[in-house]
Amino acid sequence: MKEPEPMARRRFLELTSLSLAAGACARGAGEGQGEASAVEVPATSRRVVMARTGSPENNARALLESWGGVESLIGPEDMVVFKVNAQWYAQGMTNTDVLAELIGAVLDRPGGFSGEIVLADNHHYRQDLSRGWTTDRPNGRMNYLALVRAFHEQGRQRVGHVQWHDAGRNPEPWQGDAGGGHRLDGPEGDGYRWWLEEYHTTPEGNRCAMTWPVFTSPFFGETVDLRDGVHVGGRPNGRPLKLINISSLNHHSRYAGVTASIKNLMGIVDMTCGFQGPEPAGFFNTHYIGMRPSHATWRWAKKKGGMTGRLIRRMLPEEKALDFEHTGGALGHWMKTVRRPDLHVVTAEWVGFGSRTREEFSARPGVTLASDDPVTLDAVAAREVLLPATRQAGERGAPFLPFNDPDRGDGPFHKFLEQARRKVGGSLRLEDAQVETVS
Repeated sequence: MKEPEPMARRRFLELTSLSLAAGACARGAGEGQGEASAVEVPATSRRVVMARTGSPENNARALLESWGGVESLIGPEDMVVFKVNAQWYAQGMTNTDVLAELIGAVLDRPGGFSGEIVLADNHHYRQDLSRGWTTDRPNGRMNYLALVRAFHEQGRQRVGHVQWHDAGRNPEPWQGDAGGGHRLDGPEGDGYRWWLEEYHTTPEGNRCAMTWPVFTSPFFGETVDLRDGVHVGGRPNGRPLKLINISSLNHHSRYAGVTASIKNLMGIVDMTCGFQGPEPAGFFNTHYIGMRPSHATWRWAKKKGGMTGRLIRRMLPEEKALDFEHTGGALGHWMKTVRRPDLHVVTAEWVGFGSRTREEFSARPGVTLASDDPVTLDAVAAREVLLPATRQAGERGAPFLPFNDPDRGDGPFHKFLEQARRKVGGSLRLEDAQVETVS
């Protein structure tokens, strides 16, 4: 067997030593306000409405009707933020046919609507008009920008779009190359606020600070602080703010399992606040909050490539180096301390049982689900829609079955949801969900 190159071996040992030291420092850090063992579970309805009516538009209408009509959710003067998934395209993005119907319902709200609607996301890439915003492979009839333009062509100018930008430095872009935006101290300007005094802490001592965007609304030009509400001139103007979290449903990875409504909130937080970003010291971003010391070795092997890199990554797959379940805890803490969405919608019209973008690993169940309880919603969506589609795919779906099953206690998705549940309530249990099916 050929000896490894001296410099490569030395670099490998250096990285391993550094990662172990960093992990030791993290475990010795103070617990702070996000201490993981302090469990406070609020009561939730556990009600999930699942629409399977034959078309995305009818599914959207059925969900609103089941919720008492759009007027029960949205007020006449509200600032309505639809948080979409623009990081992906094809089945990975939010279905725009469902989205269009929901937007139209708000505009045509009984009693009138004089507020504003904003489609928003941080896809964590430097190029703004890209990915789900402009894709020629949309989930639905059009991409997000085309959808906004379609409303404008109808004379409905109250619909706009905003792309949030990460504020910190990003010299090692592992989860998107965005960075270098603006960090704000209050609800003035456009950028991100970093609440370093409020953070989620894992049992290992990794800390994830709470972050959220501040932006100027396209129609009114008002400042929207996602935690503190709508402002003009630095002062609240009394306009109610509603956040609708509208996601897709897909297999994500061996370390994460499934992506649905809770993980969709990753497009709200600032991924440059903490590692992978270099500041602030002692913090991890939402994606890497569960990073084990061995993850530095995994990243070095990926960057190195070649036989050595492949061998190390085979011996140390990422699911063994990253406890992604703690991202569920961090996002649950975000909902608990920053803003809990008023409604979560999972557009499962087109889903990926094995990929977010590859057609051959997708299915078209034609379902959309909604709830104000994201944990129960995500468990139901995976159990009732994604897992059956995975099984129906036969041999193509077989490798993904363990990762798409919310009831598998040792699976990554179950662990992710359980961590979120400890913060915001809900249930992963089949018998606890109150599922109302509309067909």
